[in-house]
Amino acid sequence: MLKVISLAVASLILSAGTVSAAEGTRPGYQDWSGVWLNVTRGPFSNPGANSPIPVVGVNPPPLKPEYDKKWRASILAAQRGAPVNDPMADCKWPGMPAILASTMPQEFLILPDRVVILYELMSQVRRIFTDGSTTVPEDLDSSYNGFSIGRWEGDTLVVDTVGVRADTRLEYAGADHTDQLTVHERLRKVAPDLIENEITIKDPGAFTAPWKAKVQYRRQGPSYRMLEYPCTDNNRNGVGADGTTYTLGPDGKPLTGPVK
Repeated sequence: MLKVISLAVASLILSAGTVSAAEGTRPGYQDWSGVWLNVTRGPFSNPGANSPIPVVGVNPPPLKPEYDKKWRASILAAQRGAPVNDPMADCKWPGMPAILASTMPQEFLILPDRVVILYELMSQVRRIFTDGSTTVPEDLDSSYNGFSIGRWEGDTLVVDTVGVRADTRLEYAGADHTDQLTVHERLRKVAPDLIENEITIKDPGAFTAPWKAKVQYRRQGPSYRMLEYPCTDNNRNGVGADGTTYTLGPDGKPLTGPVK
């Protein structure tokens, strides 16, 4: 059984204020149709880079000492080409907030009571409820992308997410977090075909302060098509407890031994 989110954490999603049902169902129907690609590239800690590897000193997460030590060790390992103990190597979803930095296509569906985001990465679906409710279910189980409540402030979509699984990572080769993680987003069009997402990540369990980042998504032409991405079709790269990656055969046993 996944950990049930506490009411104390759930209350964080209400910090932006109460929204009436009428306001919540008035999305403004922003013209966000089509497929969008992340043009910022790079992880939150290294924006603008073509590499997914974080870099200490650019935009490091404000981690507590025990978490910072593990994060820096992970970066050094990745930079020297050592296998990274990342859940995605075993075809697990990256989770929030890492999915926000994905460089694979995504599509927005703007509906009266919700915003649905379709991700090509592992064919994920994310739902942001904009029906005016500010209540998090008491029996909410933690999940990869958490539980998202949104509201429209003019042309800006404001989203608060709680209930993210603690066994995900903040980004590729990135830091761990706790089940107290919350993600606040402000998405708006800054140009006819450009959406900017201002992200604030908080985690009292692992952070010493909020962590901020910006990601921009550019709309692609009408002929651009998203594809199916069944990662599990090639789920043969098991990751051991020590972070070593193995290539597995059909019987589930290592085929070539550990990859150094």
